[in-house]
Amino acid sequence: MAERWDIDDYLEEVKFQLTEFNEMTEEIILDWEQKARQWINNHIDGKHIISKSSDEIFITVKDEDIMADVALDYHRAFRNNTVDTYWKKFKL
Repeated sequence: MAERWDIDDYLEEVKFQLTEFNEMTEEIILDWEQKARQWINNHIDGKHIISKSSDEIFITVKDEDIMADVALDYHRAFRNNTVDTYWKKFKL
């Protein structure tokens, strides 16, 4: 069953997951958040990313594991020096 998350809660959960990796400094995590927020705002589709107003954006995910997967994918991209490719292929 799909879950709907407020954008801030979604981003906070991914950021929390990123803290589990030693290489992820606060600066790196905040950079991820800024880029993810921008990506989300540019991809509001009314189905997976729903905007009720500029302050109310919700993200629909299959389950909570998605946030851990997003964090793991970013960590791998960071370690492999492929962050640019990560953002080109980024999906929620």
